[in-house]
Amino acid sequence: MNVLNRLHKKQMFKFYKISSVILIPFIILNVHWRILKNKEDKVRYKERYGLPSKKNDFKKKVIWIHAASIGEFKSADFIIKNYFKNNFILITTTTKSAAKYVEDNYSNMVIHQYAPFDISKWVLRFVNYWKPNLVLWIESDIWPNTMNILEHKKIKTIYLNARISPNSFSRWKLIRTFYESILRNFTYIFAQSLDDKKRLELLTNLKIDYIGNLKLTKNKTKSFNKKSDIFTILCASTHKKEESLILKEFKKIYNHKNKIKYYFAPRHPERFNAVLNLLKKNNYQASMASQMSTKESNVTIIDNFGNMDEYFYLSDIVILGGSFVKKGGHNPLEPAKYNCAIISGKYNYNWKNIYQEMKQNNACIILKETNEIFAIINKLINSKEILDKLKLNAYNFSKKIFFEEEKLKKIINESLY
Repeated sequence: MNVLNRLHKKQMFKFYKISSVILIPFIILNVHWRILKNKEDKVRYKERYGLPSKKNDFKKKVIWIHAASIGEFKSADFIIKNYFKNNFILITTTTKSAAKYVEDNYSNMVIHQYAPFDISKWVLRFVNYWKPNLVLWIESDIWPNTMNILEHKKIKTIYLNARISPNSFSRWKLIRTFYESILRNFTYIFAQSLDDKKRLELLTNLKIDYIGNLKLTKNKTKSFNKKSDIFTILCASTHKKEESLILKEFKKIYNHKNKIKYYFAPRHPERFNAVLNLLKKNNYQASMASQMSTKESNVTIIDNFGNMDEYFYLSDIVILGGSFVKKGGHNPLEPAKYNCAIISGKYNYNWKNIYQEMKQNNACIILKETNEIFAIINKLINSKEILDKLKLNAYNFSKKIFFEEEKLKKIINESLY
């Protein structure tokens, strides 16, 4: 049976490797199409083929941190600030928005490159040029060719915040031996949650550790100007279809309580204009945060990056998206640390353990359907005592320790030196 498993793994990997080569012309065509759609960087797109755009003339040890998007990258803040002085930090992401966020906020600490596509010759080109001493893979999809190359070159690789959704779990079960063979290339694997740990262990025979969620390292709150007395509701990280569902409920509030400020922060930048059009179609006075007319609008779309903390600070109630459609929800502790009342939908499985504990501590509200939004918001608006208690409970909950920082530092240090 073991011999058959090994043969199956080799055949799967060989099939993947050959398929990836066959797809090269289509990948290149897709990149150029994405450039036309402004979804790919027209200046730096060759980085996706492993071609560097910056010199590697540093004599320090190289820590390569890969995080596909802004959310994943932000969780690397703790690592960057602890290691950038004595090491060369190379960051790779896959999205333009993440690249801009890195450049705007960390350019004095790291060098950013777009991650190469998972084509062996492109990944080899990248790895041979940058020569990483340690690779930290944060939450992102795992790439078979990349992992195989790193293992072949004996580069220690740590998988942080490893997660697998219930849907992904069902799919990977069909080729579990292949999945295990990819994960086996990691030196250490740390699950994002206890549920993820359980699912990963069911899929593999590997040692999966849990030291908490990297996104929940101790980040200090930022200071801002005094907040307005206007009651403020923020819909954060909303996904397609959620805005229309929420707006149906907001319409009931909007028509009766004019002195409320509303913010929408769509999860994906390419949807900013679509959400603006949706608001205007529903007769909301809306504008973009980047426009001067924002102060005159009841509803503002947050179309800039890296300043969500300020909007959490301004808000009384935060409705977290990705939870009213099956996207798994988003981090409730980010608004909680700014003393916000938090509302989520039922599809919060990416943060299930945190939400369960918060609910037990009366630190958040979880709704089954969006048609419950009006009633709960109306209740919070009309009862300062209930609102303040919910805010305080959320804030106190956010002060707990959710990640074993020293344990990770010890493992990184041992892997580097």
